Amino acid sequence: MDAQALVRQLGVWSKGRGSLHQKLALALTNAIRHGFLMPGLRLPSERALANALSVSRTTVVTVYDELRERRWLDSRPGSGTWVSERSAVVMAARTTAHATALAASPLLGLLISHDDADVIDFALGTPTPLDGLPPELFTLPPDEHAALLRDRLYYPLGLPALRRAIASAYSNEGLDTHVEQVLVTNGAQQAIALSAALCLQHGDTVLVEDPSYFGALDVCRTIGARLATVPVGVDGVSPSAIRERIAATGARLIYLTPTFQNPTGSVMPAWARKEIAQISSAAGVPLIDDRTTADLLLDGSPPAGPIARYSPSAPIFTVGSLSKLVWPGLRVGWVRAPEPLIQRLARVKTAMDLGSPLLTQAIGARVVGAIPEARRLRQRELKPRRDLLKALLRDQLPEWRFRVPSGGLFLWVQLAHADAREYAQVAFRHGIVTLPGPNMSAAEDHASFLRVPFFGEPDTLRSAADRLSAAWYEYRHSTRQRRQPIALV
Repeated sequence: MDAQALVRQLGVWSKGRGSLHQKLALALTNAIRHGFLMPGLRLPSERALANALSVSRTTVVTVYDELRERRWLDSRPGSGTWVSERSAVVMAARTTAHATALAASPLLGLLISHDDADVIDFALGTPTPLDGLPPELFTLPPDEHAALLRDRLYYPLGLPALRRAIASAYSNEGLDTHVEQVLVTNGAQQAIALSAALCLQHGDTVLVEDPSYFGALDVCRTIGARLATVPVGVDGVSPSAIRERIAATGARLIYLTPTFQNPTGSVMPAWARKEIAQISSAAGVPLIDDRTTADLLLDGSPPAGPIARYSPSAPIFTVGSLSKLVWPGLRVGWVRAPEPLIQRLARVKTAMDLGSPLLTQAIGARVVGAIPEARRLRQRELKPRRDLLKALLRDQLPEWRFRVPSGGLFLWVQLAHADAREYAQVAFRHGIVTLPGPNMSAAEDHASFLRVPFFGEPDTLRSAADRLSAAWYEYRHSTRQRRQPIALV
């Protein structure tokens, strides 16, 4: 295992009390105990791990020595260090956990809240609940509430009222949609997972943006799919690149976020959406159009609509959600697709959960009708926060480079001559959790990039900028020290 792969397994290891070597030792033993580091796995050298964690080599040497004494690790001169295969403590840990394809995923660690109130979470991409919508949207009338409590049906495709509301919203956007073309899901993540599961088998290839939303990458990895990448530019991915990669890889699925792309914020123009819709239709390759950030317009005119608008009968899964616009805790998502695909998706979903909670769906139906007002309120909230963070970073971190997006939730920041993974380790120790670029790349590229959210409260953004700046100063200073040549006497 290389050093950066090990760092991903450790997560936010340096928060909490204790010395660095104590916290690192605990993180390593927990990774072994949970089955993420299996017996016989060779660990990186002390020097490589120290550089990846941006700590001294002495700290890593101390940890490796301690864990060898405690029989978690073994080593022999010239053979390196590995997770012990003979130790009773390691074997006992192995029986309580199993490594899976998700072992390398940052998703679970990001979703588990940090118990340290002084830690600023700049890794999780979920905004706070939207203020300003009428409270009665989230409260059902007594007769409707009572009727749902008496209902014994599962509604595997979704509550009819919610499906009608979603179909109406798409039709108003110019994508003619009937109720039979809508499936309700537990958030957009389930919508992506169901669509991928329907289209992919183990060993199939899926085309993904690079960089891309890590939750979608996790879904495809869990299925056992091969991930082929298409670069994201200012205008999203190129239709010609999609066409070439389909021919070269035999891809069975395409995953795109063409509107306020996560994490770059890029927007695909209408002509490109039309061409990609035609490619999907002609090649018969299904496409997931993830529109979870499409409602977050901050500047200018609204972007072009869903890709399926340009080829309504093509095998296109249009995925939406209320999480980013209204409230992450609502967990209402959906898929719009041709009716035959929706029927097949419903069979997959029924095998997993039978149906989504009825009371939540009933509230969702009311909120979907208020999407235009929610867009206005979220724009009024996010735009000044984006501009504030932009000003703070340009003032305190002028070496960092980024393009200001016209919508979405993030700045995609390039650090000057730095490895964002190493910098993230220093930022942990300054009380801020960050998400380095390789976590959002199927090819583990973009090592100099950091995804920086701007949806926090203004005071949080100011504090975050101070911590990022202090961590940057420390990181640059320690990097210069590590790279200084040793004087020969």
